[in-house]
Amino acid sequence: MKAMKFCLIWIVLFGVMYAQIDSEPESKKLDSTDMDEKTLPAVRAQAKRERLREHEYANTTTLTAQSLQERQATSLRDVFALDPSISVGGANTTSQKVYIRGLEDRLYSVSIDNASQYGNIFHHQGNITIDPLMLKQISVQKGVPSVYNGAGALAGSISMQTKDARDFLATGEKYGALLGLGGYSNLGYRVNLAGFFATTKTDALLYVNQTNILGFYDGNGNKVTGSSSNNKSMLFKINQNLGRNNKLTLSYSGLNETSTAPFATNLADRMLTLFAHRNWNHTASLGFEHIGEQVGALGIKSNLYFNQRSLNLTPLSSLSSSDHSEVNSKDIAFSNVGYNLGFSNQFDFFGLEYGLNYQGIFVADKAAIPNSINKARESGHIYGGFIKTDFMPSTHWILSAQSRYDVFSYMDKNANHHLTNGFSPSISTTYLPLDSLSFRLSYSYLTRGALPGDATLLGEDEVLIQQNLKPEHIHNVEFNTDFSGKIFCARFAVYYSRLENFINSYAHDHSHDGNHNHEGETHTHSGVRSNMSSPMDIFGYEGGTGADYKGFGVYASIARSFPTYKGYLLQDTWELGAVSGTIYNLSLHYEIERFALKFTWLSQFTQRIRYEGYDIYNDEIGFVDKAGYSIHNLYINWEPLNRRLNMRLSINNIFNTFYIAQTSPFKNEATMRLSDATVRSAMPNPGIDARFEVSYRF
Repeated sequence: MKAMKFCLIWIVLFGVMYAQIDSEPESKKLDSTDMDEKTLPAVRAQAKRERLREHEYANTTTLTAQSLQERQATSLRDVFALDPSISVGGANTTSQKVYIRGLEDRLYSVSIDNASQYGNIFHHQGNITIDPLMLKQISVQKGVPSVYNGAGALAGSISMQTKDARDFLATGEKYGALLGLGGYSNLGYRVNLAGFFATTKTDALLYVNQTNILGFYDGNGNKVTGSSSNNKSMLFKINQNLGRNNKLTLSYSGLNETSTAPFATNLADRMLTLFAHRNWNHTASLGFEHIGEQVGALGIKSNLYFNQRSLNLTPLSSLSSSDHSEVNSKDIAFSNVGYNLGFSNQFDFFGLEYGLNYQGIFVADKAAIPNSINKARESGHIYGGFIKTDFMPSTHWILSAQSRYDVFSYMDKNANHHLTNGFSPSISTTYLPLDSLSFRLSYSYLTRGALPGDATLLGEDEVLIQQNLKPEHIHNVEFNTDFSGKIFCARFAVYYSRLENFINSYAHDHSHDGNHNHEGETHTHSGVRSNMSSPMDIFGYEGGTGADYKGFGVYASIARSFPTYKGYLLQDTWELGAVSGTIYNLSLHYEIERFALKFTWLSQFTQRIRYEGYDIYNDEIGFVDKAGYSIHNLYINWEPLNRRLNMRLSINNIFNTFYIAQTSPFKNEATMRLSDATVRSAMPNPGIDARFEVSYRF
């Protein structure tokens, strides 16, 4: 109730402000004479404002709908294939986790249409569940998160925006429909249908899709256990213009995924018991935006959101002796509800953004039995505010600074209350000696307080939560250089981060070995969720160079990250990070615009890596050896008939390489000692897969 009252108060607030803006007297508006007198200064001011915006997110990877469609993306592996600094562990869509510069996406703020996707619903599954076909754009900000919805982010942000009706309609069109069919040789199919319309003030879209992977074969020709998945997704979105420069947006995206796999979907051990997996992700957002046209005018951005992810696990037979003790039925719901309110003012050489956020987090396992120690549910609340400024003292310099202040309230499953808070300031300076060349140096200190953790631990009585958890902190330092000419482009980044007080959910609890009495009951505690005693250091680099000339294009890139703990590279973890060898990407494309035909070749080379790694769960050092591999994909896209007809052919892993993604888990369980682990239990990735898809827009 408190959360709803908080949201309603701010809805009323921005409604009042909107009414004040809309009722601005005509006498305060510029007449035609004023506009003529201010033409040249306005042009110069607009150029400065565009330049501020262009370099606002200098260290951002942006992916568009066109890019995702050309690769027929059905998984996160397809989505992020072009960026070597972003790796995807896990082979099937359920288990895929994103690692950016070696850190798992759970250290990032993830949002869909500005709705937070926070939550660790299961450490053997991924955190990002959305049909790539529904996305209009993905923006990955590395190091410094989005100030608007970056509460609780430590390493950056991943912002996803869904499509709307106008993305399907050509200029002058008012309505239409789209039908798409696709088939995959290894093995599956996709069907999608969309209907949309647009008037002067209103546009609406209804988009449904089914992607059914019947189970794939690896590069050795073996059918992979647990590789099947059936995804049904829907997107509904409506935009309503409310007078000049005001827009109201209502969106809903839903995904239902069913599969038959082991309890841990990123493992492919045939000896393990199979479970029926049912995953849901519901995201709804109501957004309002007012754009301030004139210099210094107030801009408003606001959204009220709800997100729920649920997981139901049901064994299909009696549990096997090979299954771990944590393996049992689960019925988990992880919910987020929140409200974001942001204001902005853009002057000739100065930009300002500020606002408030609230987020409520609620998680429960209905299959767990509560007792006096373990309530089998957790909750959290984030109350925060932010401010950001961009200053351009000359055409060659941009200075940026931002800060958040957040209060984190967390009630854990043992009924302990944790109240943490902190600032998250950052600063950067960008030097532009030429219009096409920039150098950027940035520093940030980011805070994330204690919040609900791995939902599958709610039913584990032997895992306790340490009292008085401390907030996590990270220091990020980065240097970037970017060159973007008419033909050539180049980019290089080097970075260093120090992560302190990381909350480890799977630490071995040495202080609770043996039996202890709690209110007359006897329990054996084997784990504790607690802050790590030492900081983790992450340093690395990424870069790329390329050229584009008369339809020909080439781009080569490289990335490597070194997450270390106590002087050793990190052994793979369930919610912190993973180590891979140096990754090289090579992309070639040729476009024949006259025939609406485009060819793209993508190669990725991942070097073998062998090292002594530190296991943060057992506090031991062990040897890790991950095989290298090279993957090559071919994409052919043909869009004749005024872009109404689309025919796409993709051949992924064209040489049928057998490989296990290096960021897939090296160990089966956190408590397993490295000497007993084998990477062969991790699910291998698909072998060769030829995909053909045709769609027509009516």
